[in-house]
Amino acid sequence: PELFRVAILGVPFVDVACTMTDSTIPLTSGEWVEWGNPNEELYHQYMMEYSPMNNVQAKKKYPSCWLTGGLHDPRVAYWEPAKFTATLRHA
Repeated sequence: PELFRVAILGVPFVDVACTMTDSTIPLTSGEWVEWGNPNEELYHQYMMEYSPMNNVQAKKKYPSCWLTGGLHDPRVAYWEPAKFTATLRHA
């Protein structure tokens, strides 16, 4: 985070572990072949290591961010960038 002053995140997939756990979300369970099923402990732990939402550190200085989301995007729900924004603001 300290390497950059600004980051532009266009419809970012930032809540990986949470999203991939929910098989009711379109395209999710189909991705388990490639990504692994996070409902299994091995894959869950692995996803938690790289999921941006789960790796925001308190008291860390992050760059200014421009996050966008789409109300009807079938791949990334609009609440992911909103949730990530809130997480960064409270870090």
